[in-house]
Parts: sequence; C-alpha cells; structure tokens
Amino acid sequence: MHPLTKDLISHIQDKYQLNDYVLHETFYRREKIHGETQYSLETCWFPINHGPWSEDESYPDGTIEIQVDTATKRTTSIHKNGAVAIYSVPEDLCDSDIRIAWLEQELGMTFEKQFMFLTHQVSLYQYVSCHHGIRLSPGLFISLELTNEGALDSFSIYGTPALSNKYSTELFTLSLEQMAPIISQQFRSFSIPNEHQRKLAYAIEETFVSQDGLRTYPLCNPETSSVAINEIVTWDKPSTFSYTRKLIKRRDTVTALDAEAQTSHPDYRPLTDEMLETCQSIAVDLIAAEYPEESGAWTIQEIHRDFPFINVVVRRTRDDINLAYKRRLTILLMEDTFEVSLIVDNEAFIDLFHDSTQGLPNSVPEEVIRHALMPYLTLKPYYVFDRALDHYVLCGLLDSNHAYLLTTNEVVLLDDLYVISATD
Repeated sequence: MHPLTKDLISHIQDKYQLNDYVLHETFYRREKIHGETQYSLETCWFPINHGPWSEDESYPDGTIEIQVDTATKRTTSIHKNGAVAIYSVPEDLCDSDIRIAWLEQELGMTFEKQFMFLTHQVSLYQYVSCHHGIRLSPGLFISLELTNEGALDSFSIYGTPALSNKYSTELFTLSLEQMAPIISQQFRSFSIPNEHQRKLAYAIEETFVSQDGLRTYPLCNPETSSVAINEIVTWDKPSTFSYTRKLIKRRDTVTALDAEAQTSHPDYRPLTDEMLETCQSIAVDLIAAEYPEESGAWTIQEIHRDFPFINVVVRRTRDDINLAYKRRLTILLMEDTFEVSLIVDNEAFIDLFHDSTQGLPNSVPEEVIRHALMPYLTLKPYYVFDRALDHYVLCGLLDSNHAYLLTTNEVVLLDDLYVISATD
C-alpha cells in the first residue's frame, strides 16, 4: 500500500473511531474545478460483524462512506447507510448552534465570515463560501442532509476554497438602472414546445456584472485546454470520409502517485498546433461527407480536451447570437489515434422548441422586452475571482426567474412554461 493511502486511511480511522469497521474499498478520484485539479480518496467501511453480502447487493446496513481531500485531509463527503452513529459527529444537528459549531470544525472556516447559510428545505441544509457575508464565485458549496431524528445522513463539500485573500473594498452600489446596455445584450429567445401554436419567449442569460457596470464575467470558466478556432468550413470537392461509431468507456485511472504529486488533470494539457490542424482537417472531411450540400454553413468554434477524447465543437455559421438554443455538433476524436468515436448532434433537442432557429424579430424592440422584464430582474452581490488581476472583484449577479411571452405580452415564471405548453 502506498504511504499516502496508508496515511489517509489511518487519519480517517482515527478521526471517526472506526474500530468496529473493516475497510471494504478505496479509490482515488480527481476533479477539474475552475482550472485546478482536486484529488480525493474515497473509502467504504463495512461494520466488522456485517452479515453475508455479495457484489450484486446494496451495501450492508451500517456502512459508512467517507471521502477526504488528499492535500488537506479535510473530509469532503460522508454518507451513511442506515441508522449508525459516527464518532465526532453530533447526534442531533437540528440545533443551529450545534450544527454551525460542527461545520466550523470540519471546514476550518468561520461562519458568516468565510461561509454562510444559503437555504433550508425540510431536512436539507445548504451553505456557501463567502467573504463577510458576500458569496464567492468560484467557491464552496456545502450540503447536509439529516434524518428525521436530526442525525447526519449525508454531508458533502464541492468546489474550491478562496483563491485569494485579496478583495475589492468598495460598497456594493450597482443598480439595474445603470446597466441597460448589458441587460439588452443578455436577452435570449427560445420557443416553447406546443402542439398548436409556436410561442416565442425571451429571458435573461445570467451573468456577473462589474461594479462599474461595464464588464461582465461568465458564470462558468471555459475549459483550460479550449482553443477558439472560429473557422468557417468550406470545401471544393466531395469528401468520401467515413467512420465507424466507437463507444469508448471513459476510464480515468487515478493512482496514489498522481495524488501525491498533485498531477494536473489530463484535460489541462495544452493542444499543440499540429494536433489542432489534424482535428480541423478531420472535421472538415467529416462535415463535407455528412452534409455535402452545406459548404460554408458550418463553423468550427473550438477544440478542447475531454479525456480520453479531443472534442471539436461545430456550430451553424449563421445562427442568431440571441438564440438560447443553437445547433451544435460535437465530434469526439480519440486523443491517441484521432479516430472519430462519435458525433453528438443537438438537433433533436432543438426540434422540441419548434422553429427555435428563428432569432430575435426586428419588430420587437429591446426596450419593450427590457421594460417587461425589468421588475423581475435580480442583482445579487458576489465576489468574483478575476484571474488576470489575481483578486476578487465585487460584482452583481444579473438573473431572473421569469420570461416574456411575445404572443400574449405577459411575463411568466420560467418553471411554468412547460406547464403552459402542456395545458394549452
């Protein structure tokens, strides 16, 4: 057994006093989180006196699954199977003071300074990382699920700790009134599935807006290995390219050596110019063979790694930028041989939205949509990490749970759109 694995197992066993348990399984896992690679060791512990059990059955009653971060040894997940007490975890976490004290101990963070309450639904409690009450992006998401008696049923942490200890210090003064141009840029149109009449709706694509109201930050960072191409696909002669679909099971075998060295995720390896040229050439031949009459109708948007594949993302050349759902092909190439494994086409999904290829009509001024949606827009303060500046910038999250319907000139909840379409 590798020394790191032995050390982590010993740490878990000592912390939670698992003397009456036997270690059933361990394996390492790694995740890509905002450009970083996080390693964890997952362990599964069976009660030492559990009854007969086979691989085809669920885990025995009393099983405990615990996951720890390999670098910090902090627990990132606990899951129990059945009514079983865990040493160092309070028996009743319904009491707010007891729950917060335990979380502070587990997280090594101070409540309302470094993490704060987000929401509570029945037995589920959720928290997020913050800086003095203002949420971080990216940040941590903490979830606790309790039993009816208040005991811990599951606990998980996802995301990344604060990436810097530097924060902008100004007060949050951003208002919706000062950012009309950005609001208009965030309009997206889409069609609602309906058997009788197409309904065109408009909504806001959420984004972070800087305090000065001039800059935006996307909610999700692009893939680290992603390379923008934006090349229109054209050809002069027919293509005879063909491929056989290959369904490859993804296998990301992670070892203790990887965790010990904190090796970067394979998706973060840069793509060389030669690799990019090969991917583009294959994509052009493939599109020319699949859509022989559509030279110029497709554009290679980007190429990125998705282990064990290299993905070539292709979009329609003339799709309206305001469309919420754009036609897209994703060509999956095996990274070692550049063989085509699969083509993923979202056309079937778009067809659900009847003519969603139609963009924002000129007959609907932006001012009309903005005026209709403005009372339903929200602007919540966030600290957003700016990699170029290497510190957190105070921003507002522009969002809305509503959409504007063109045909009826009304504003409805996004969650109700499918109900409307189903009952019309």
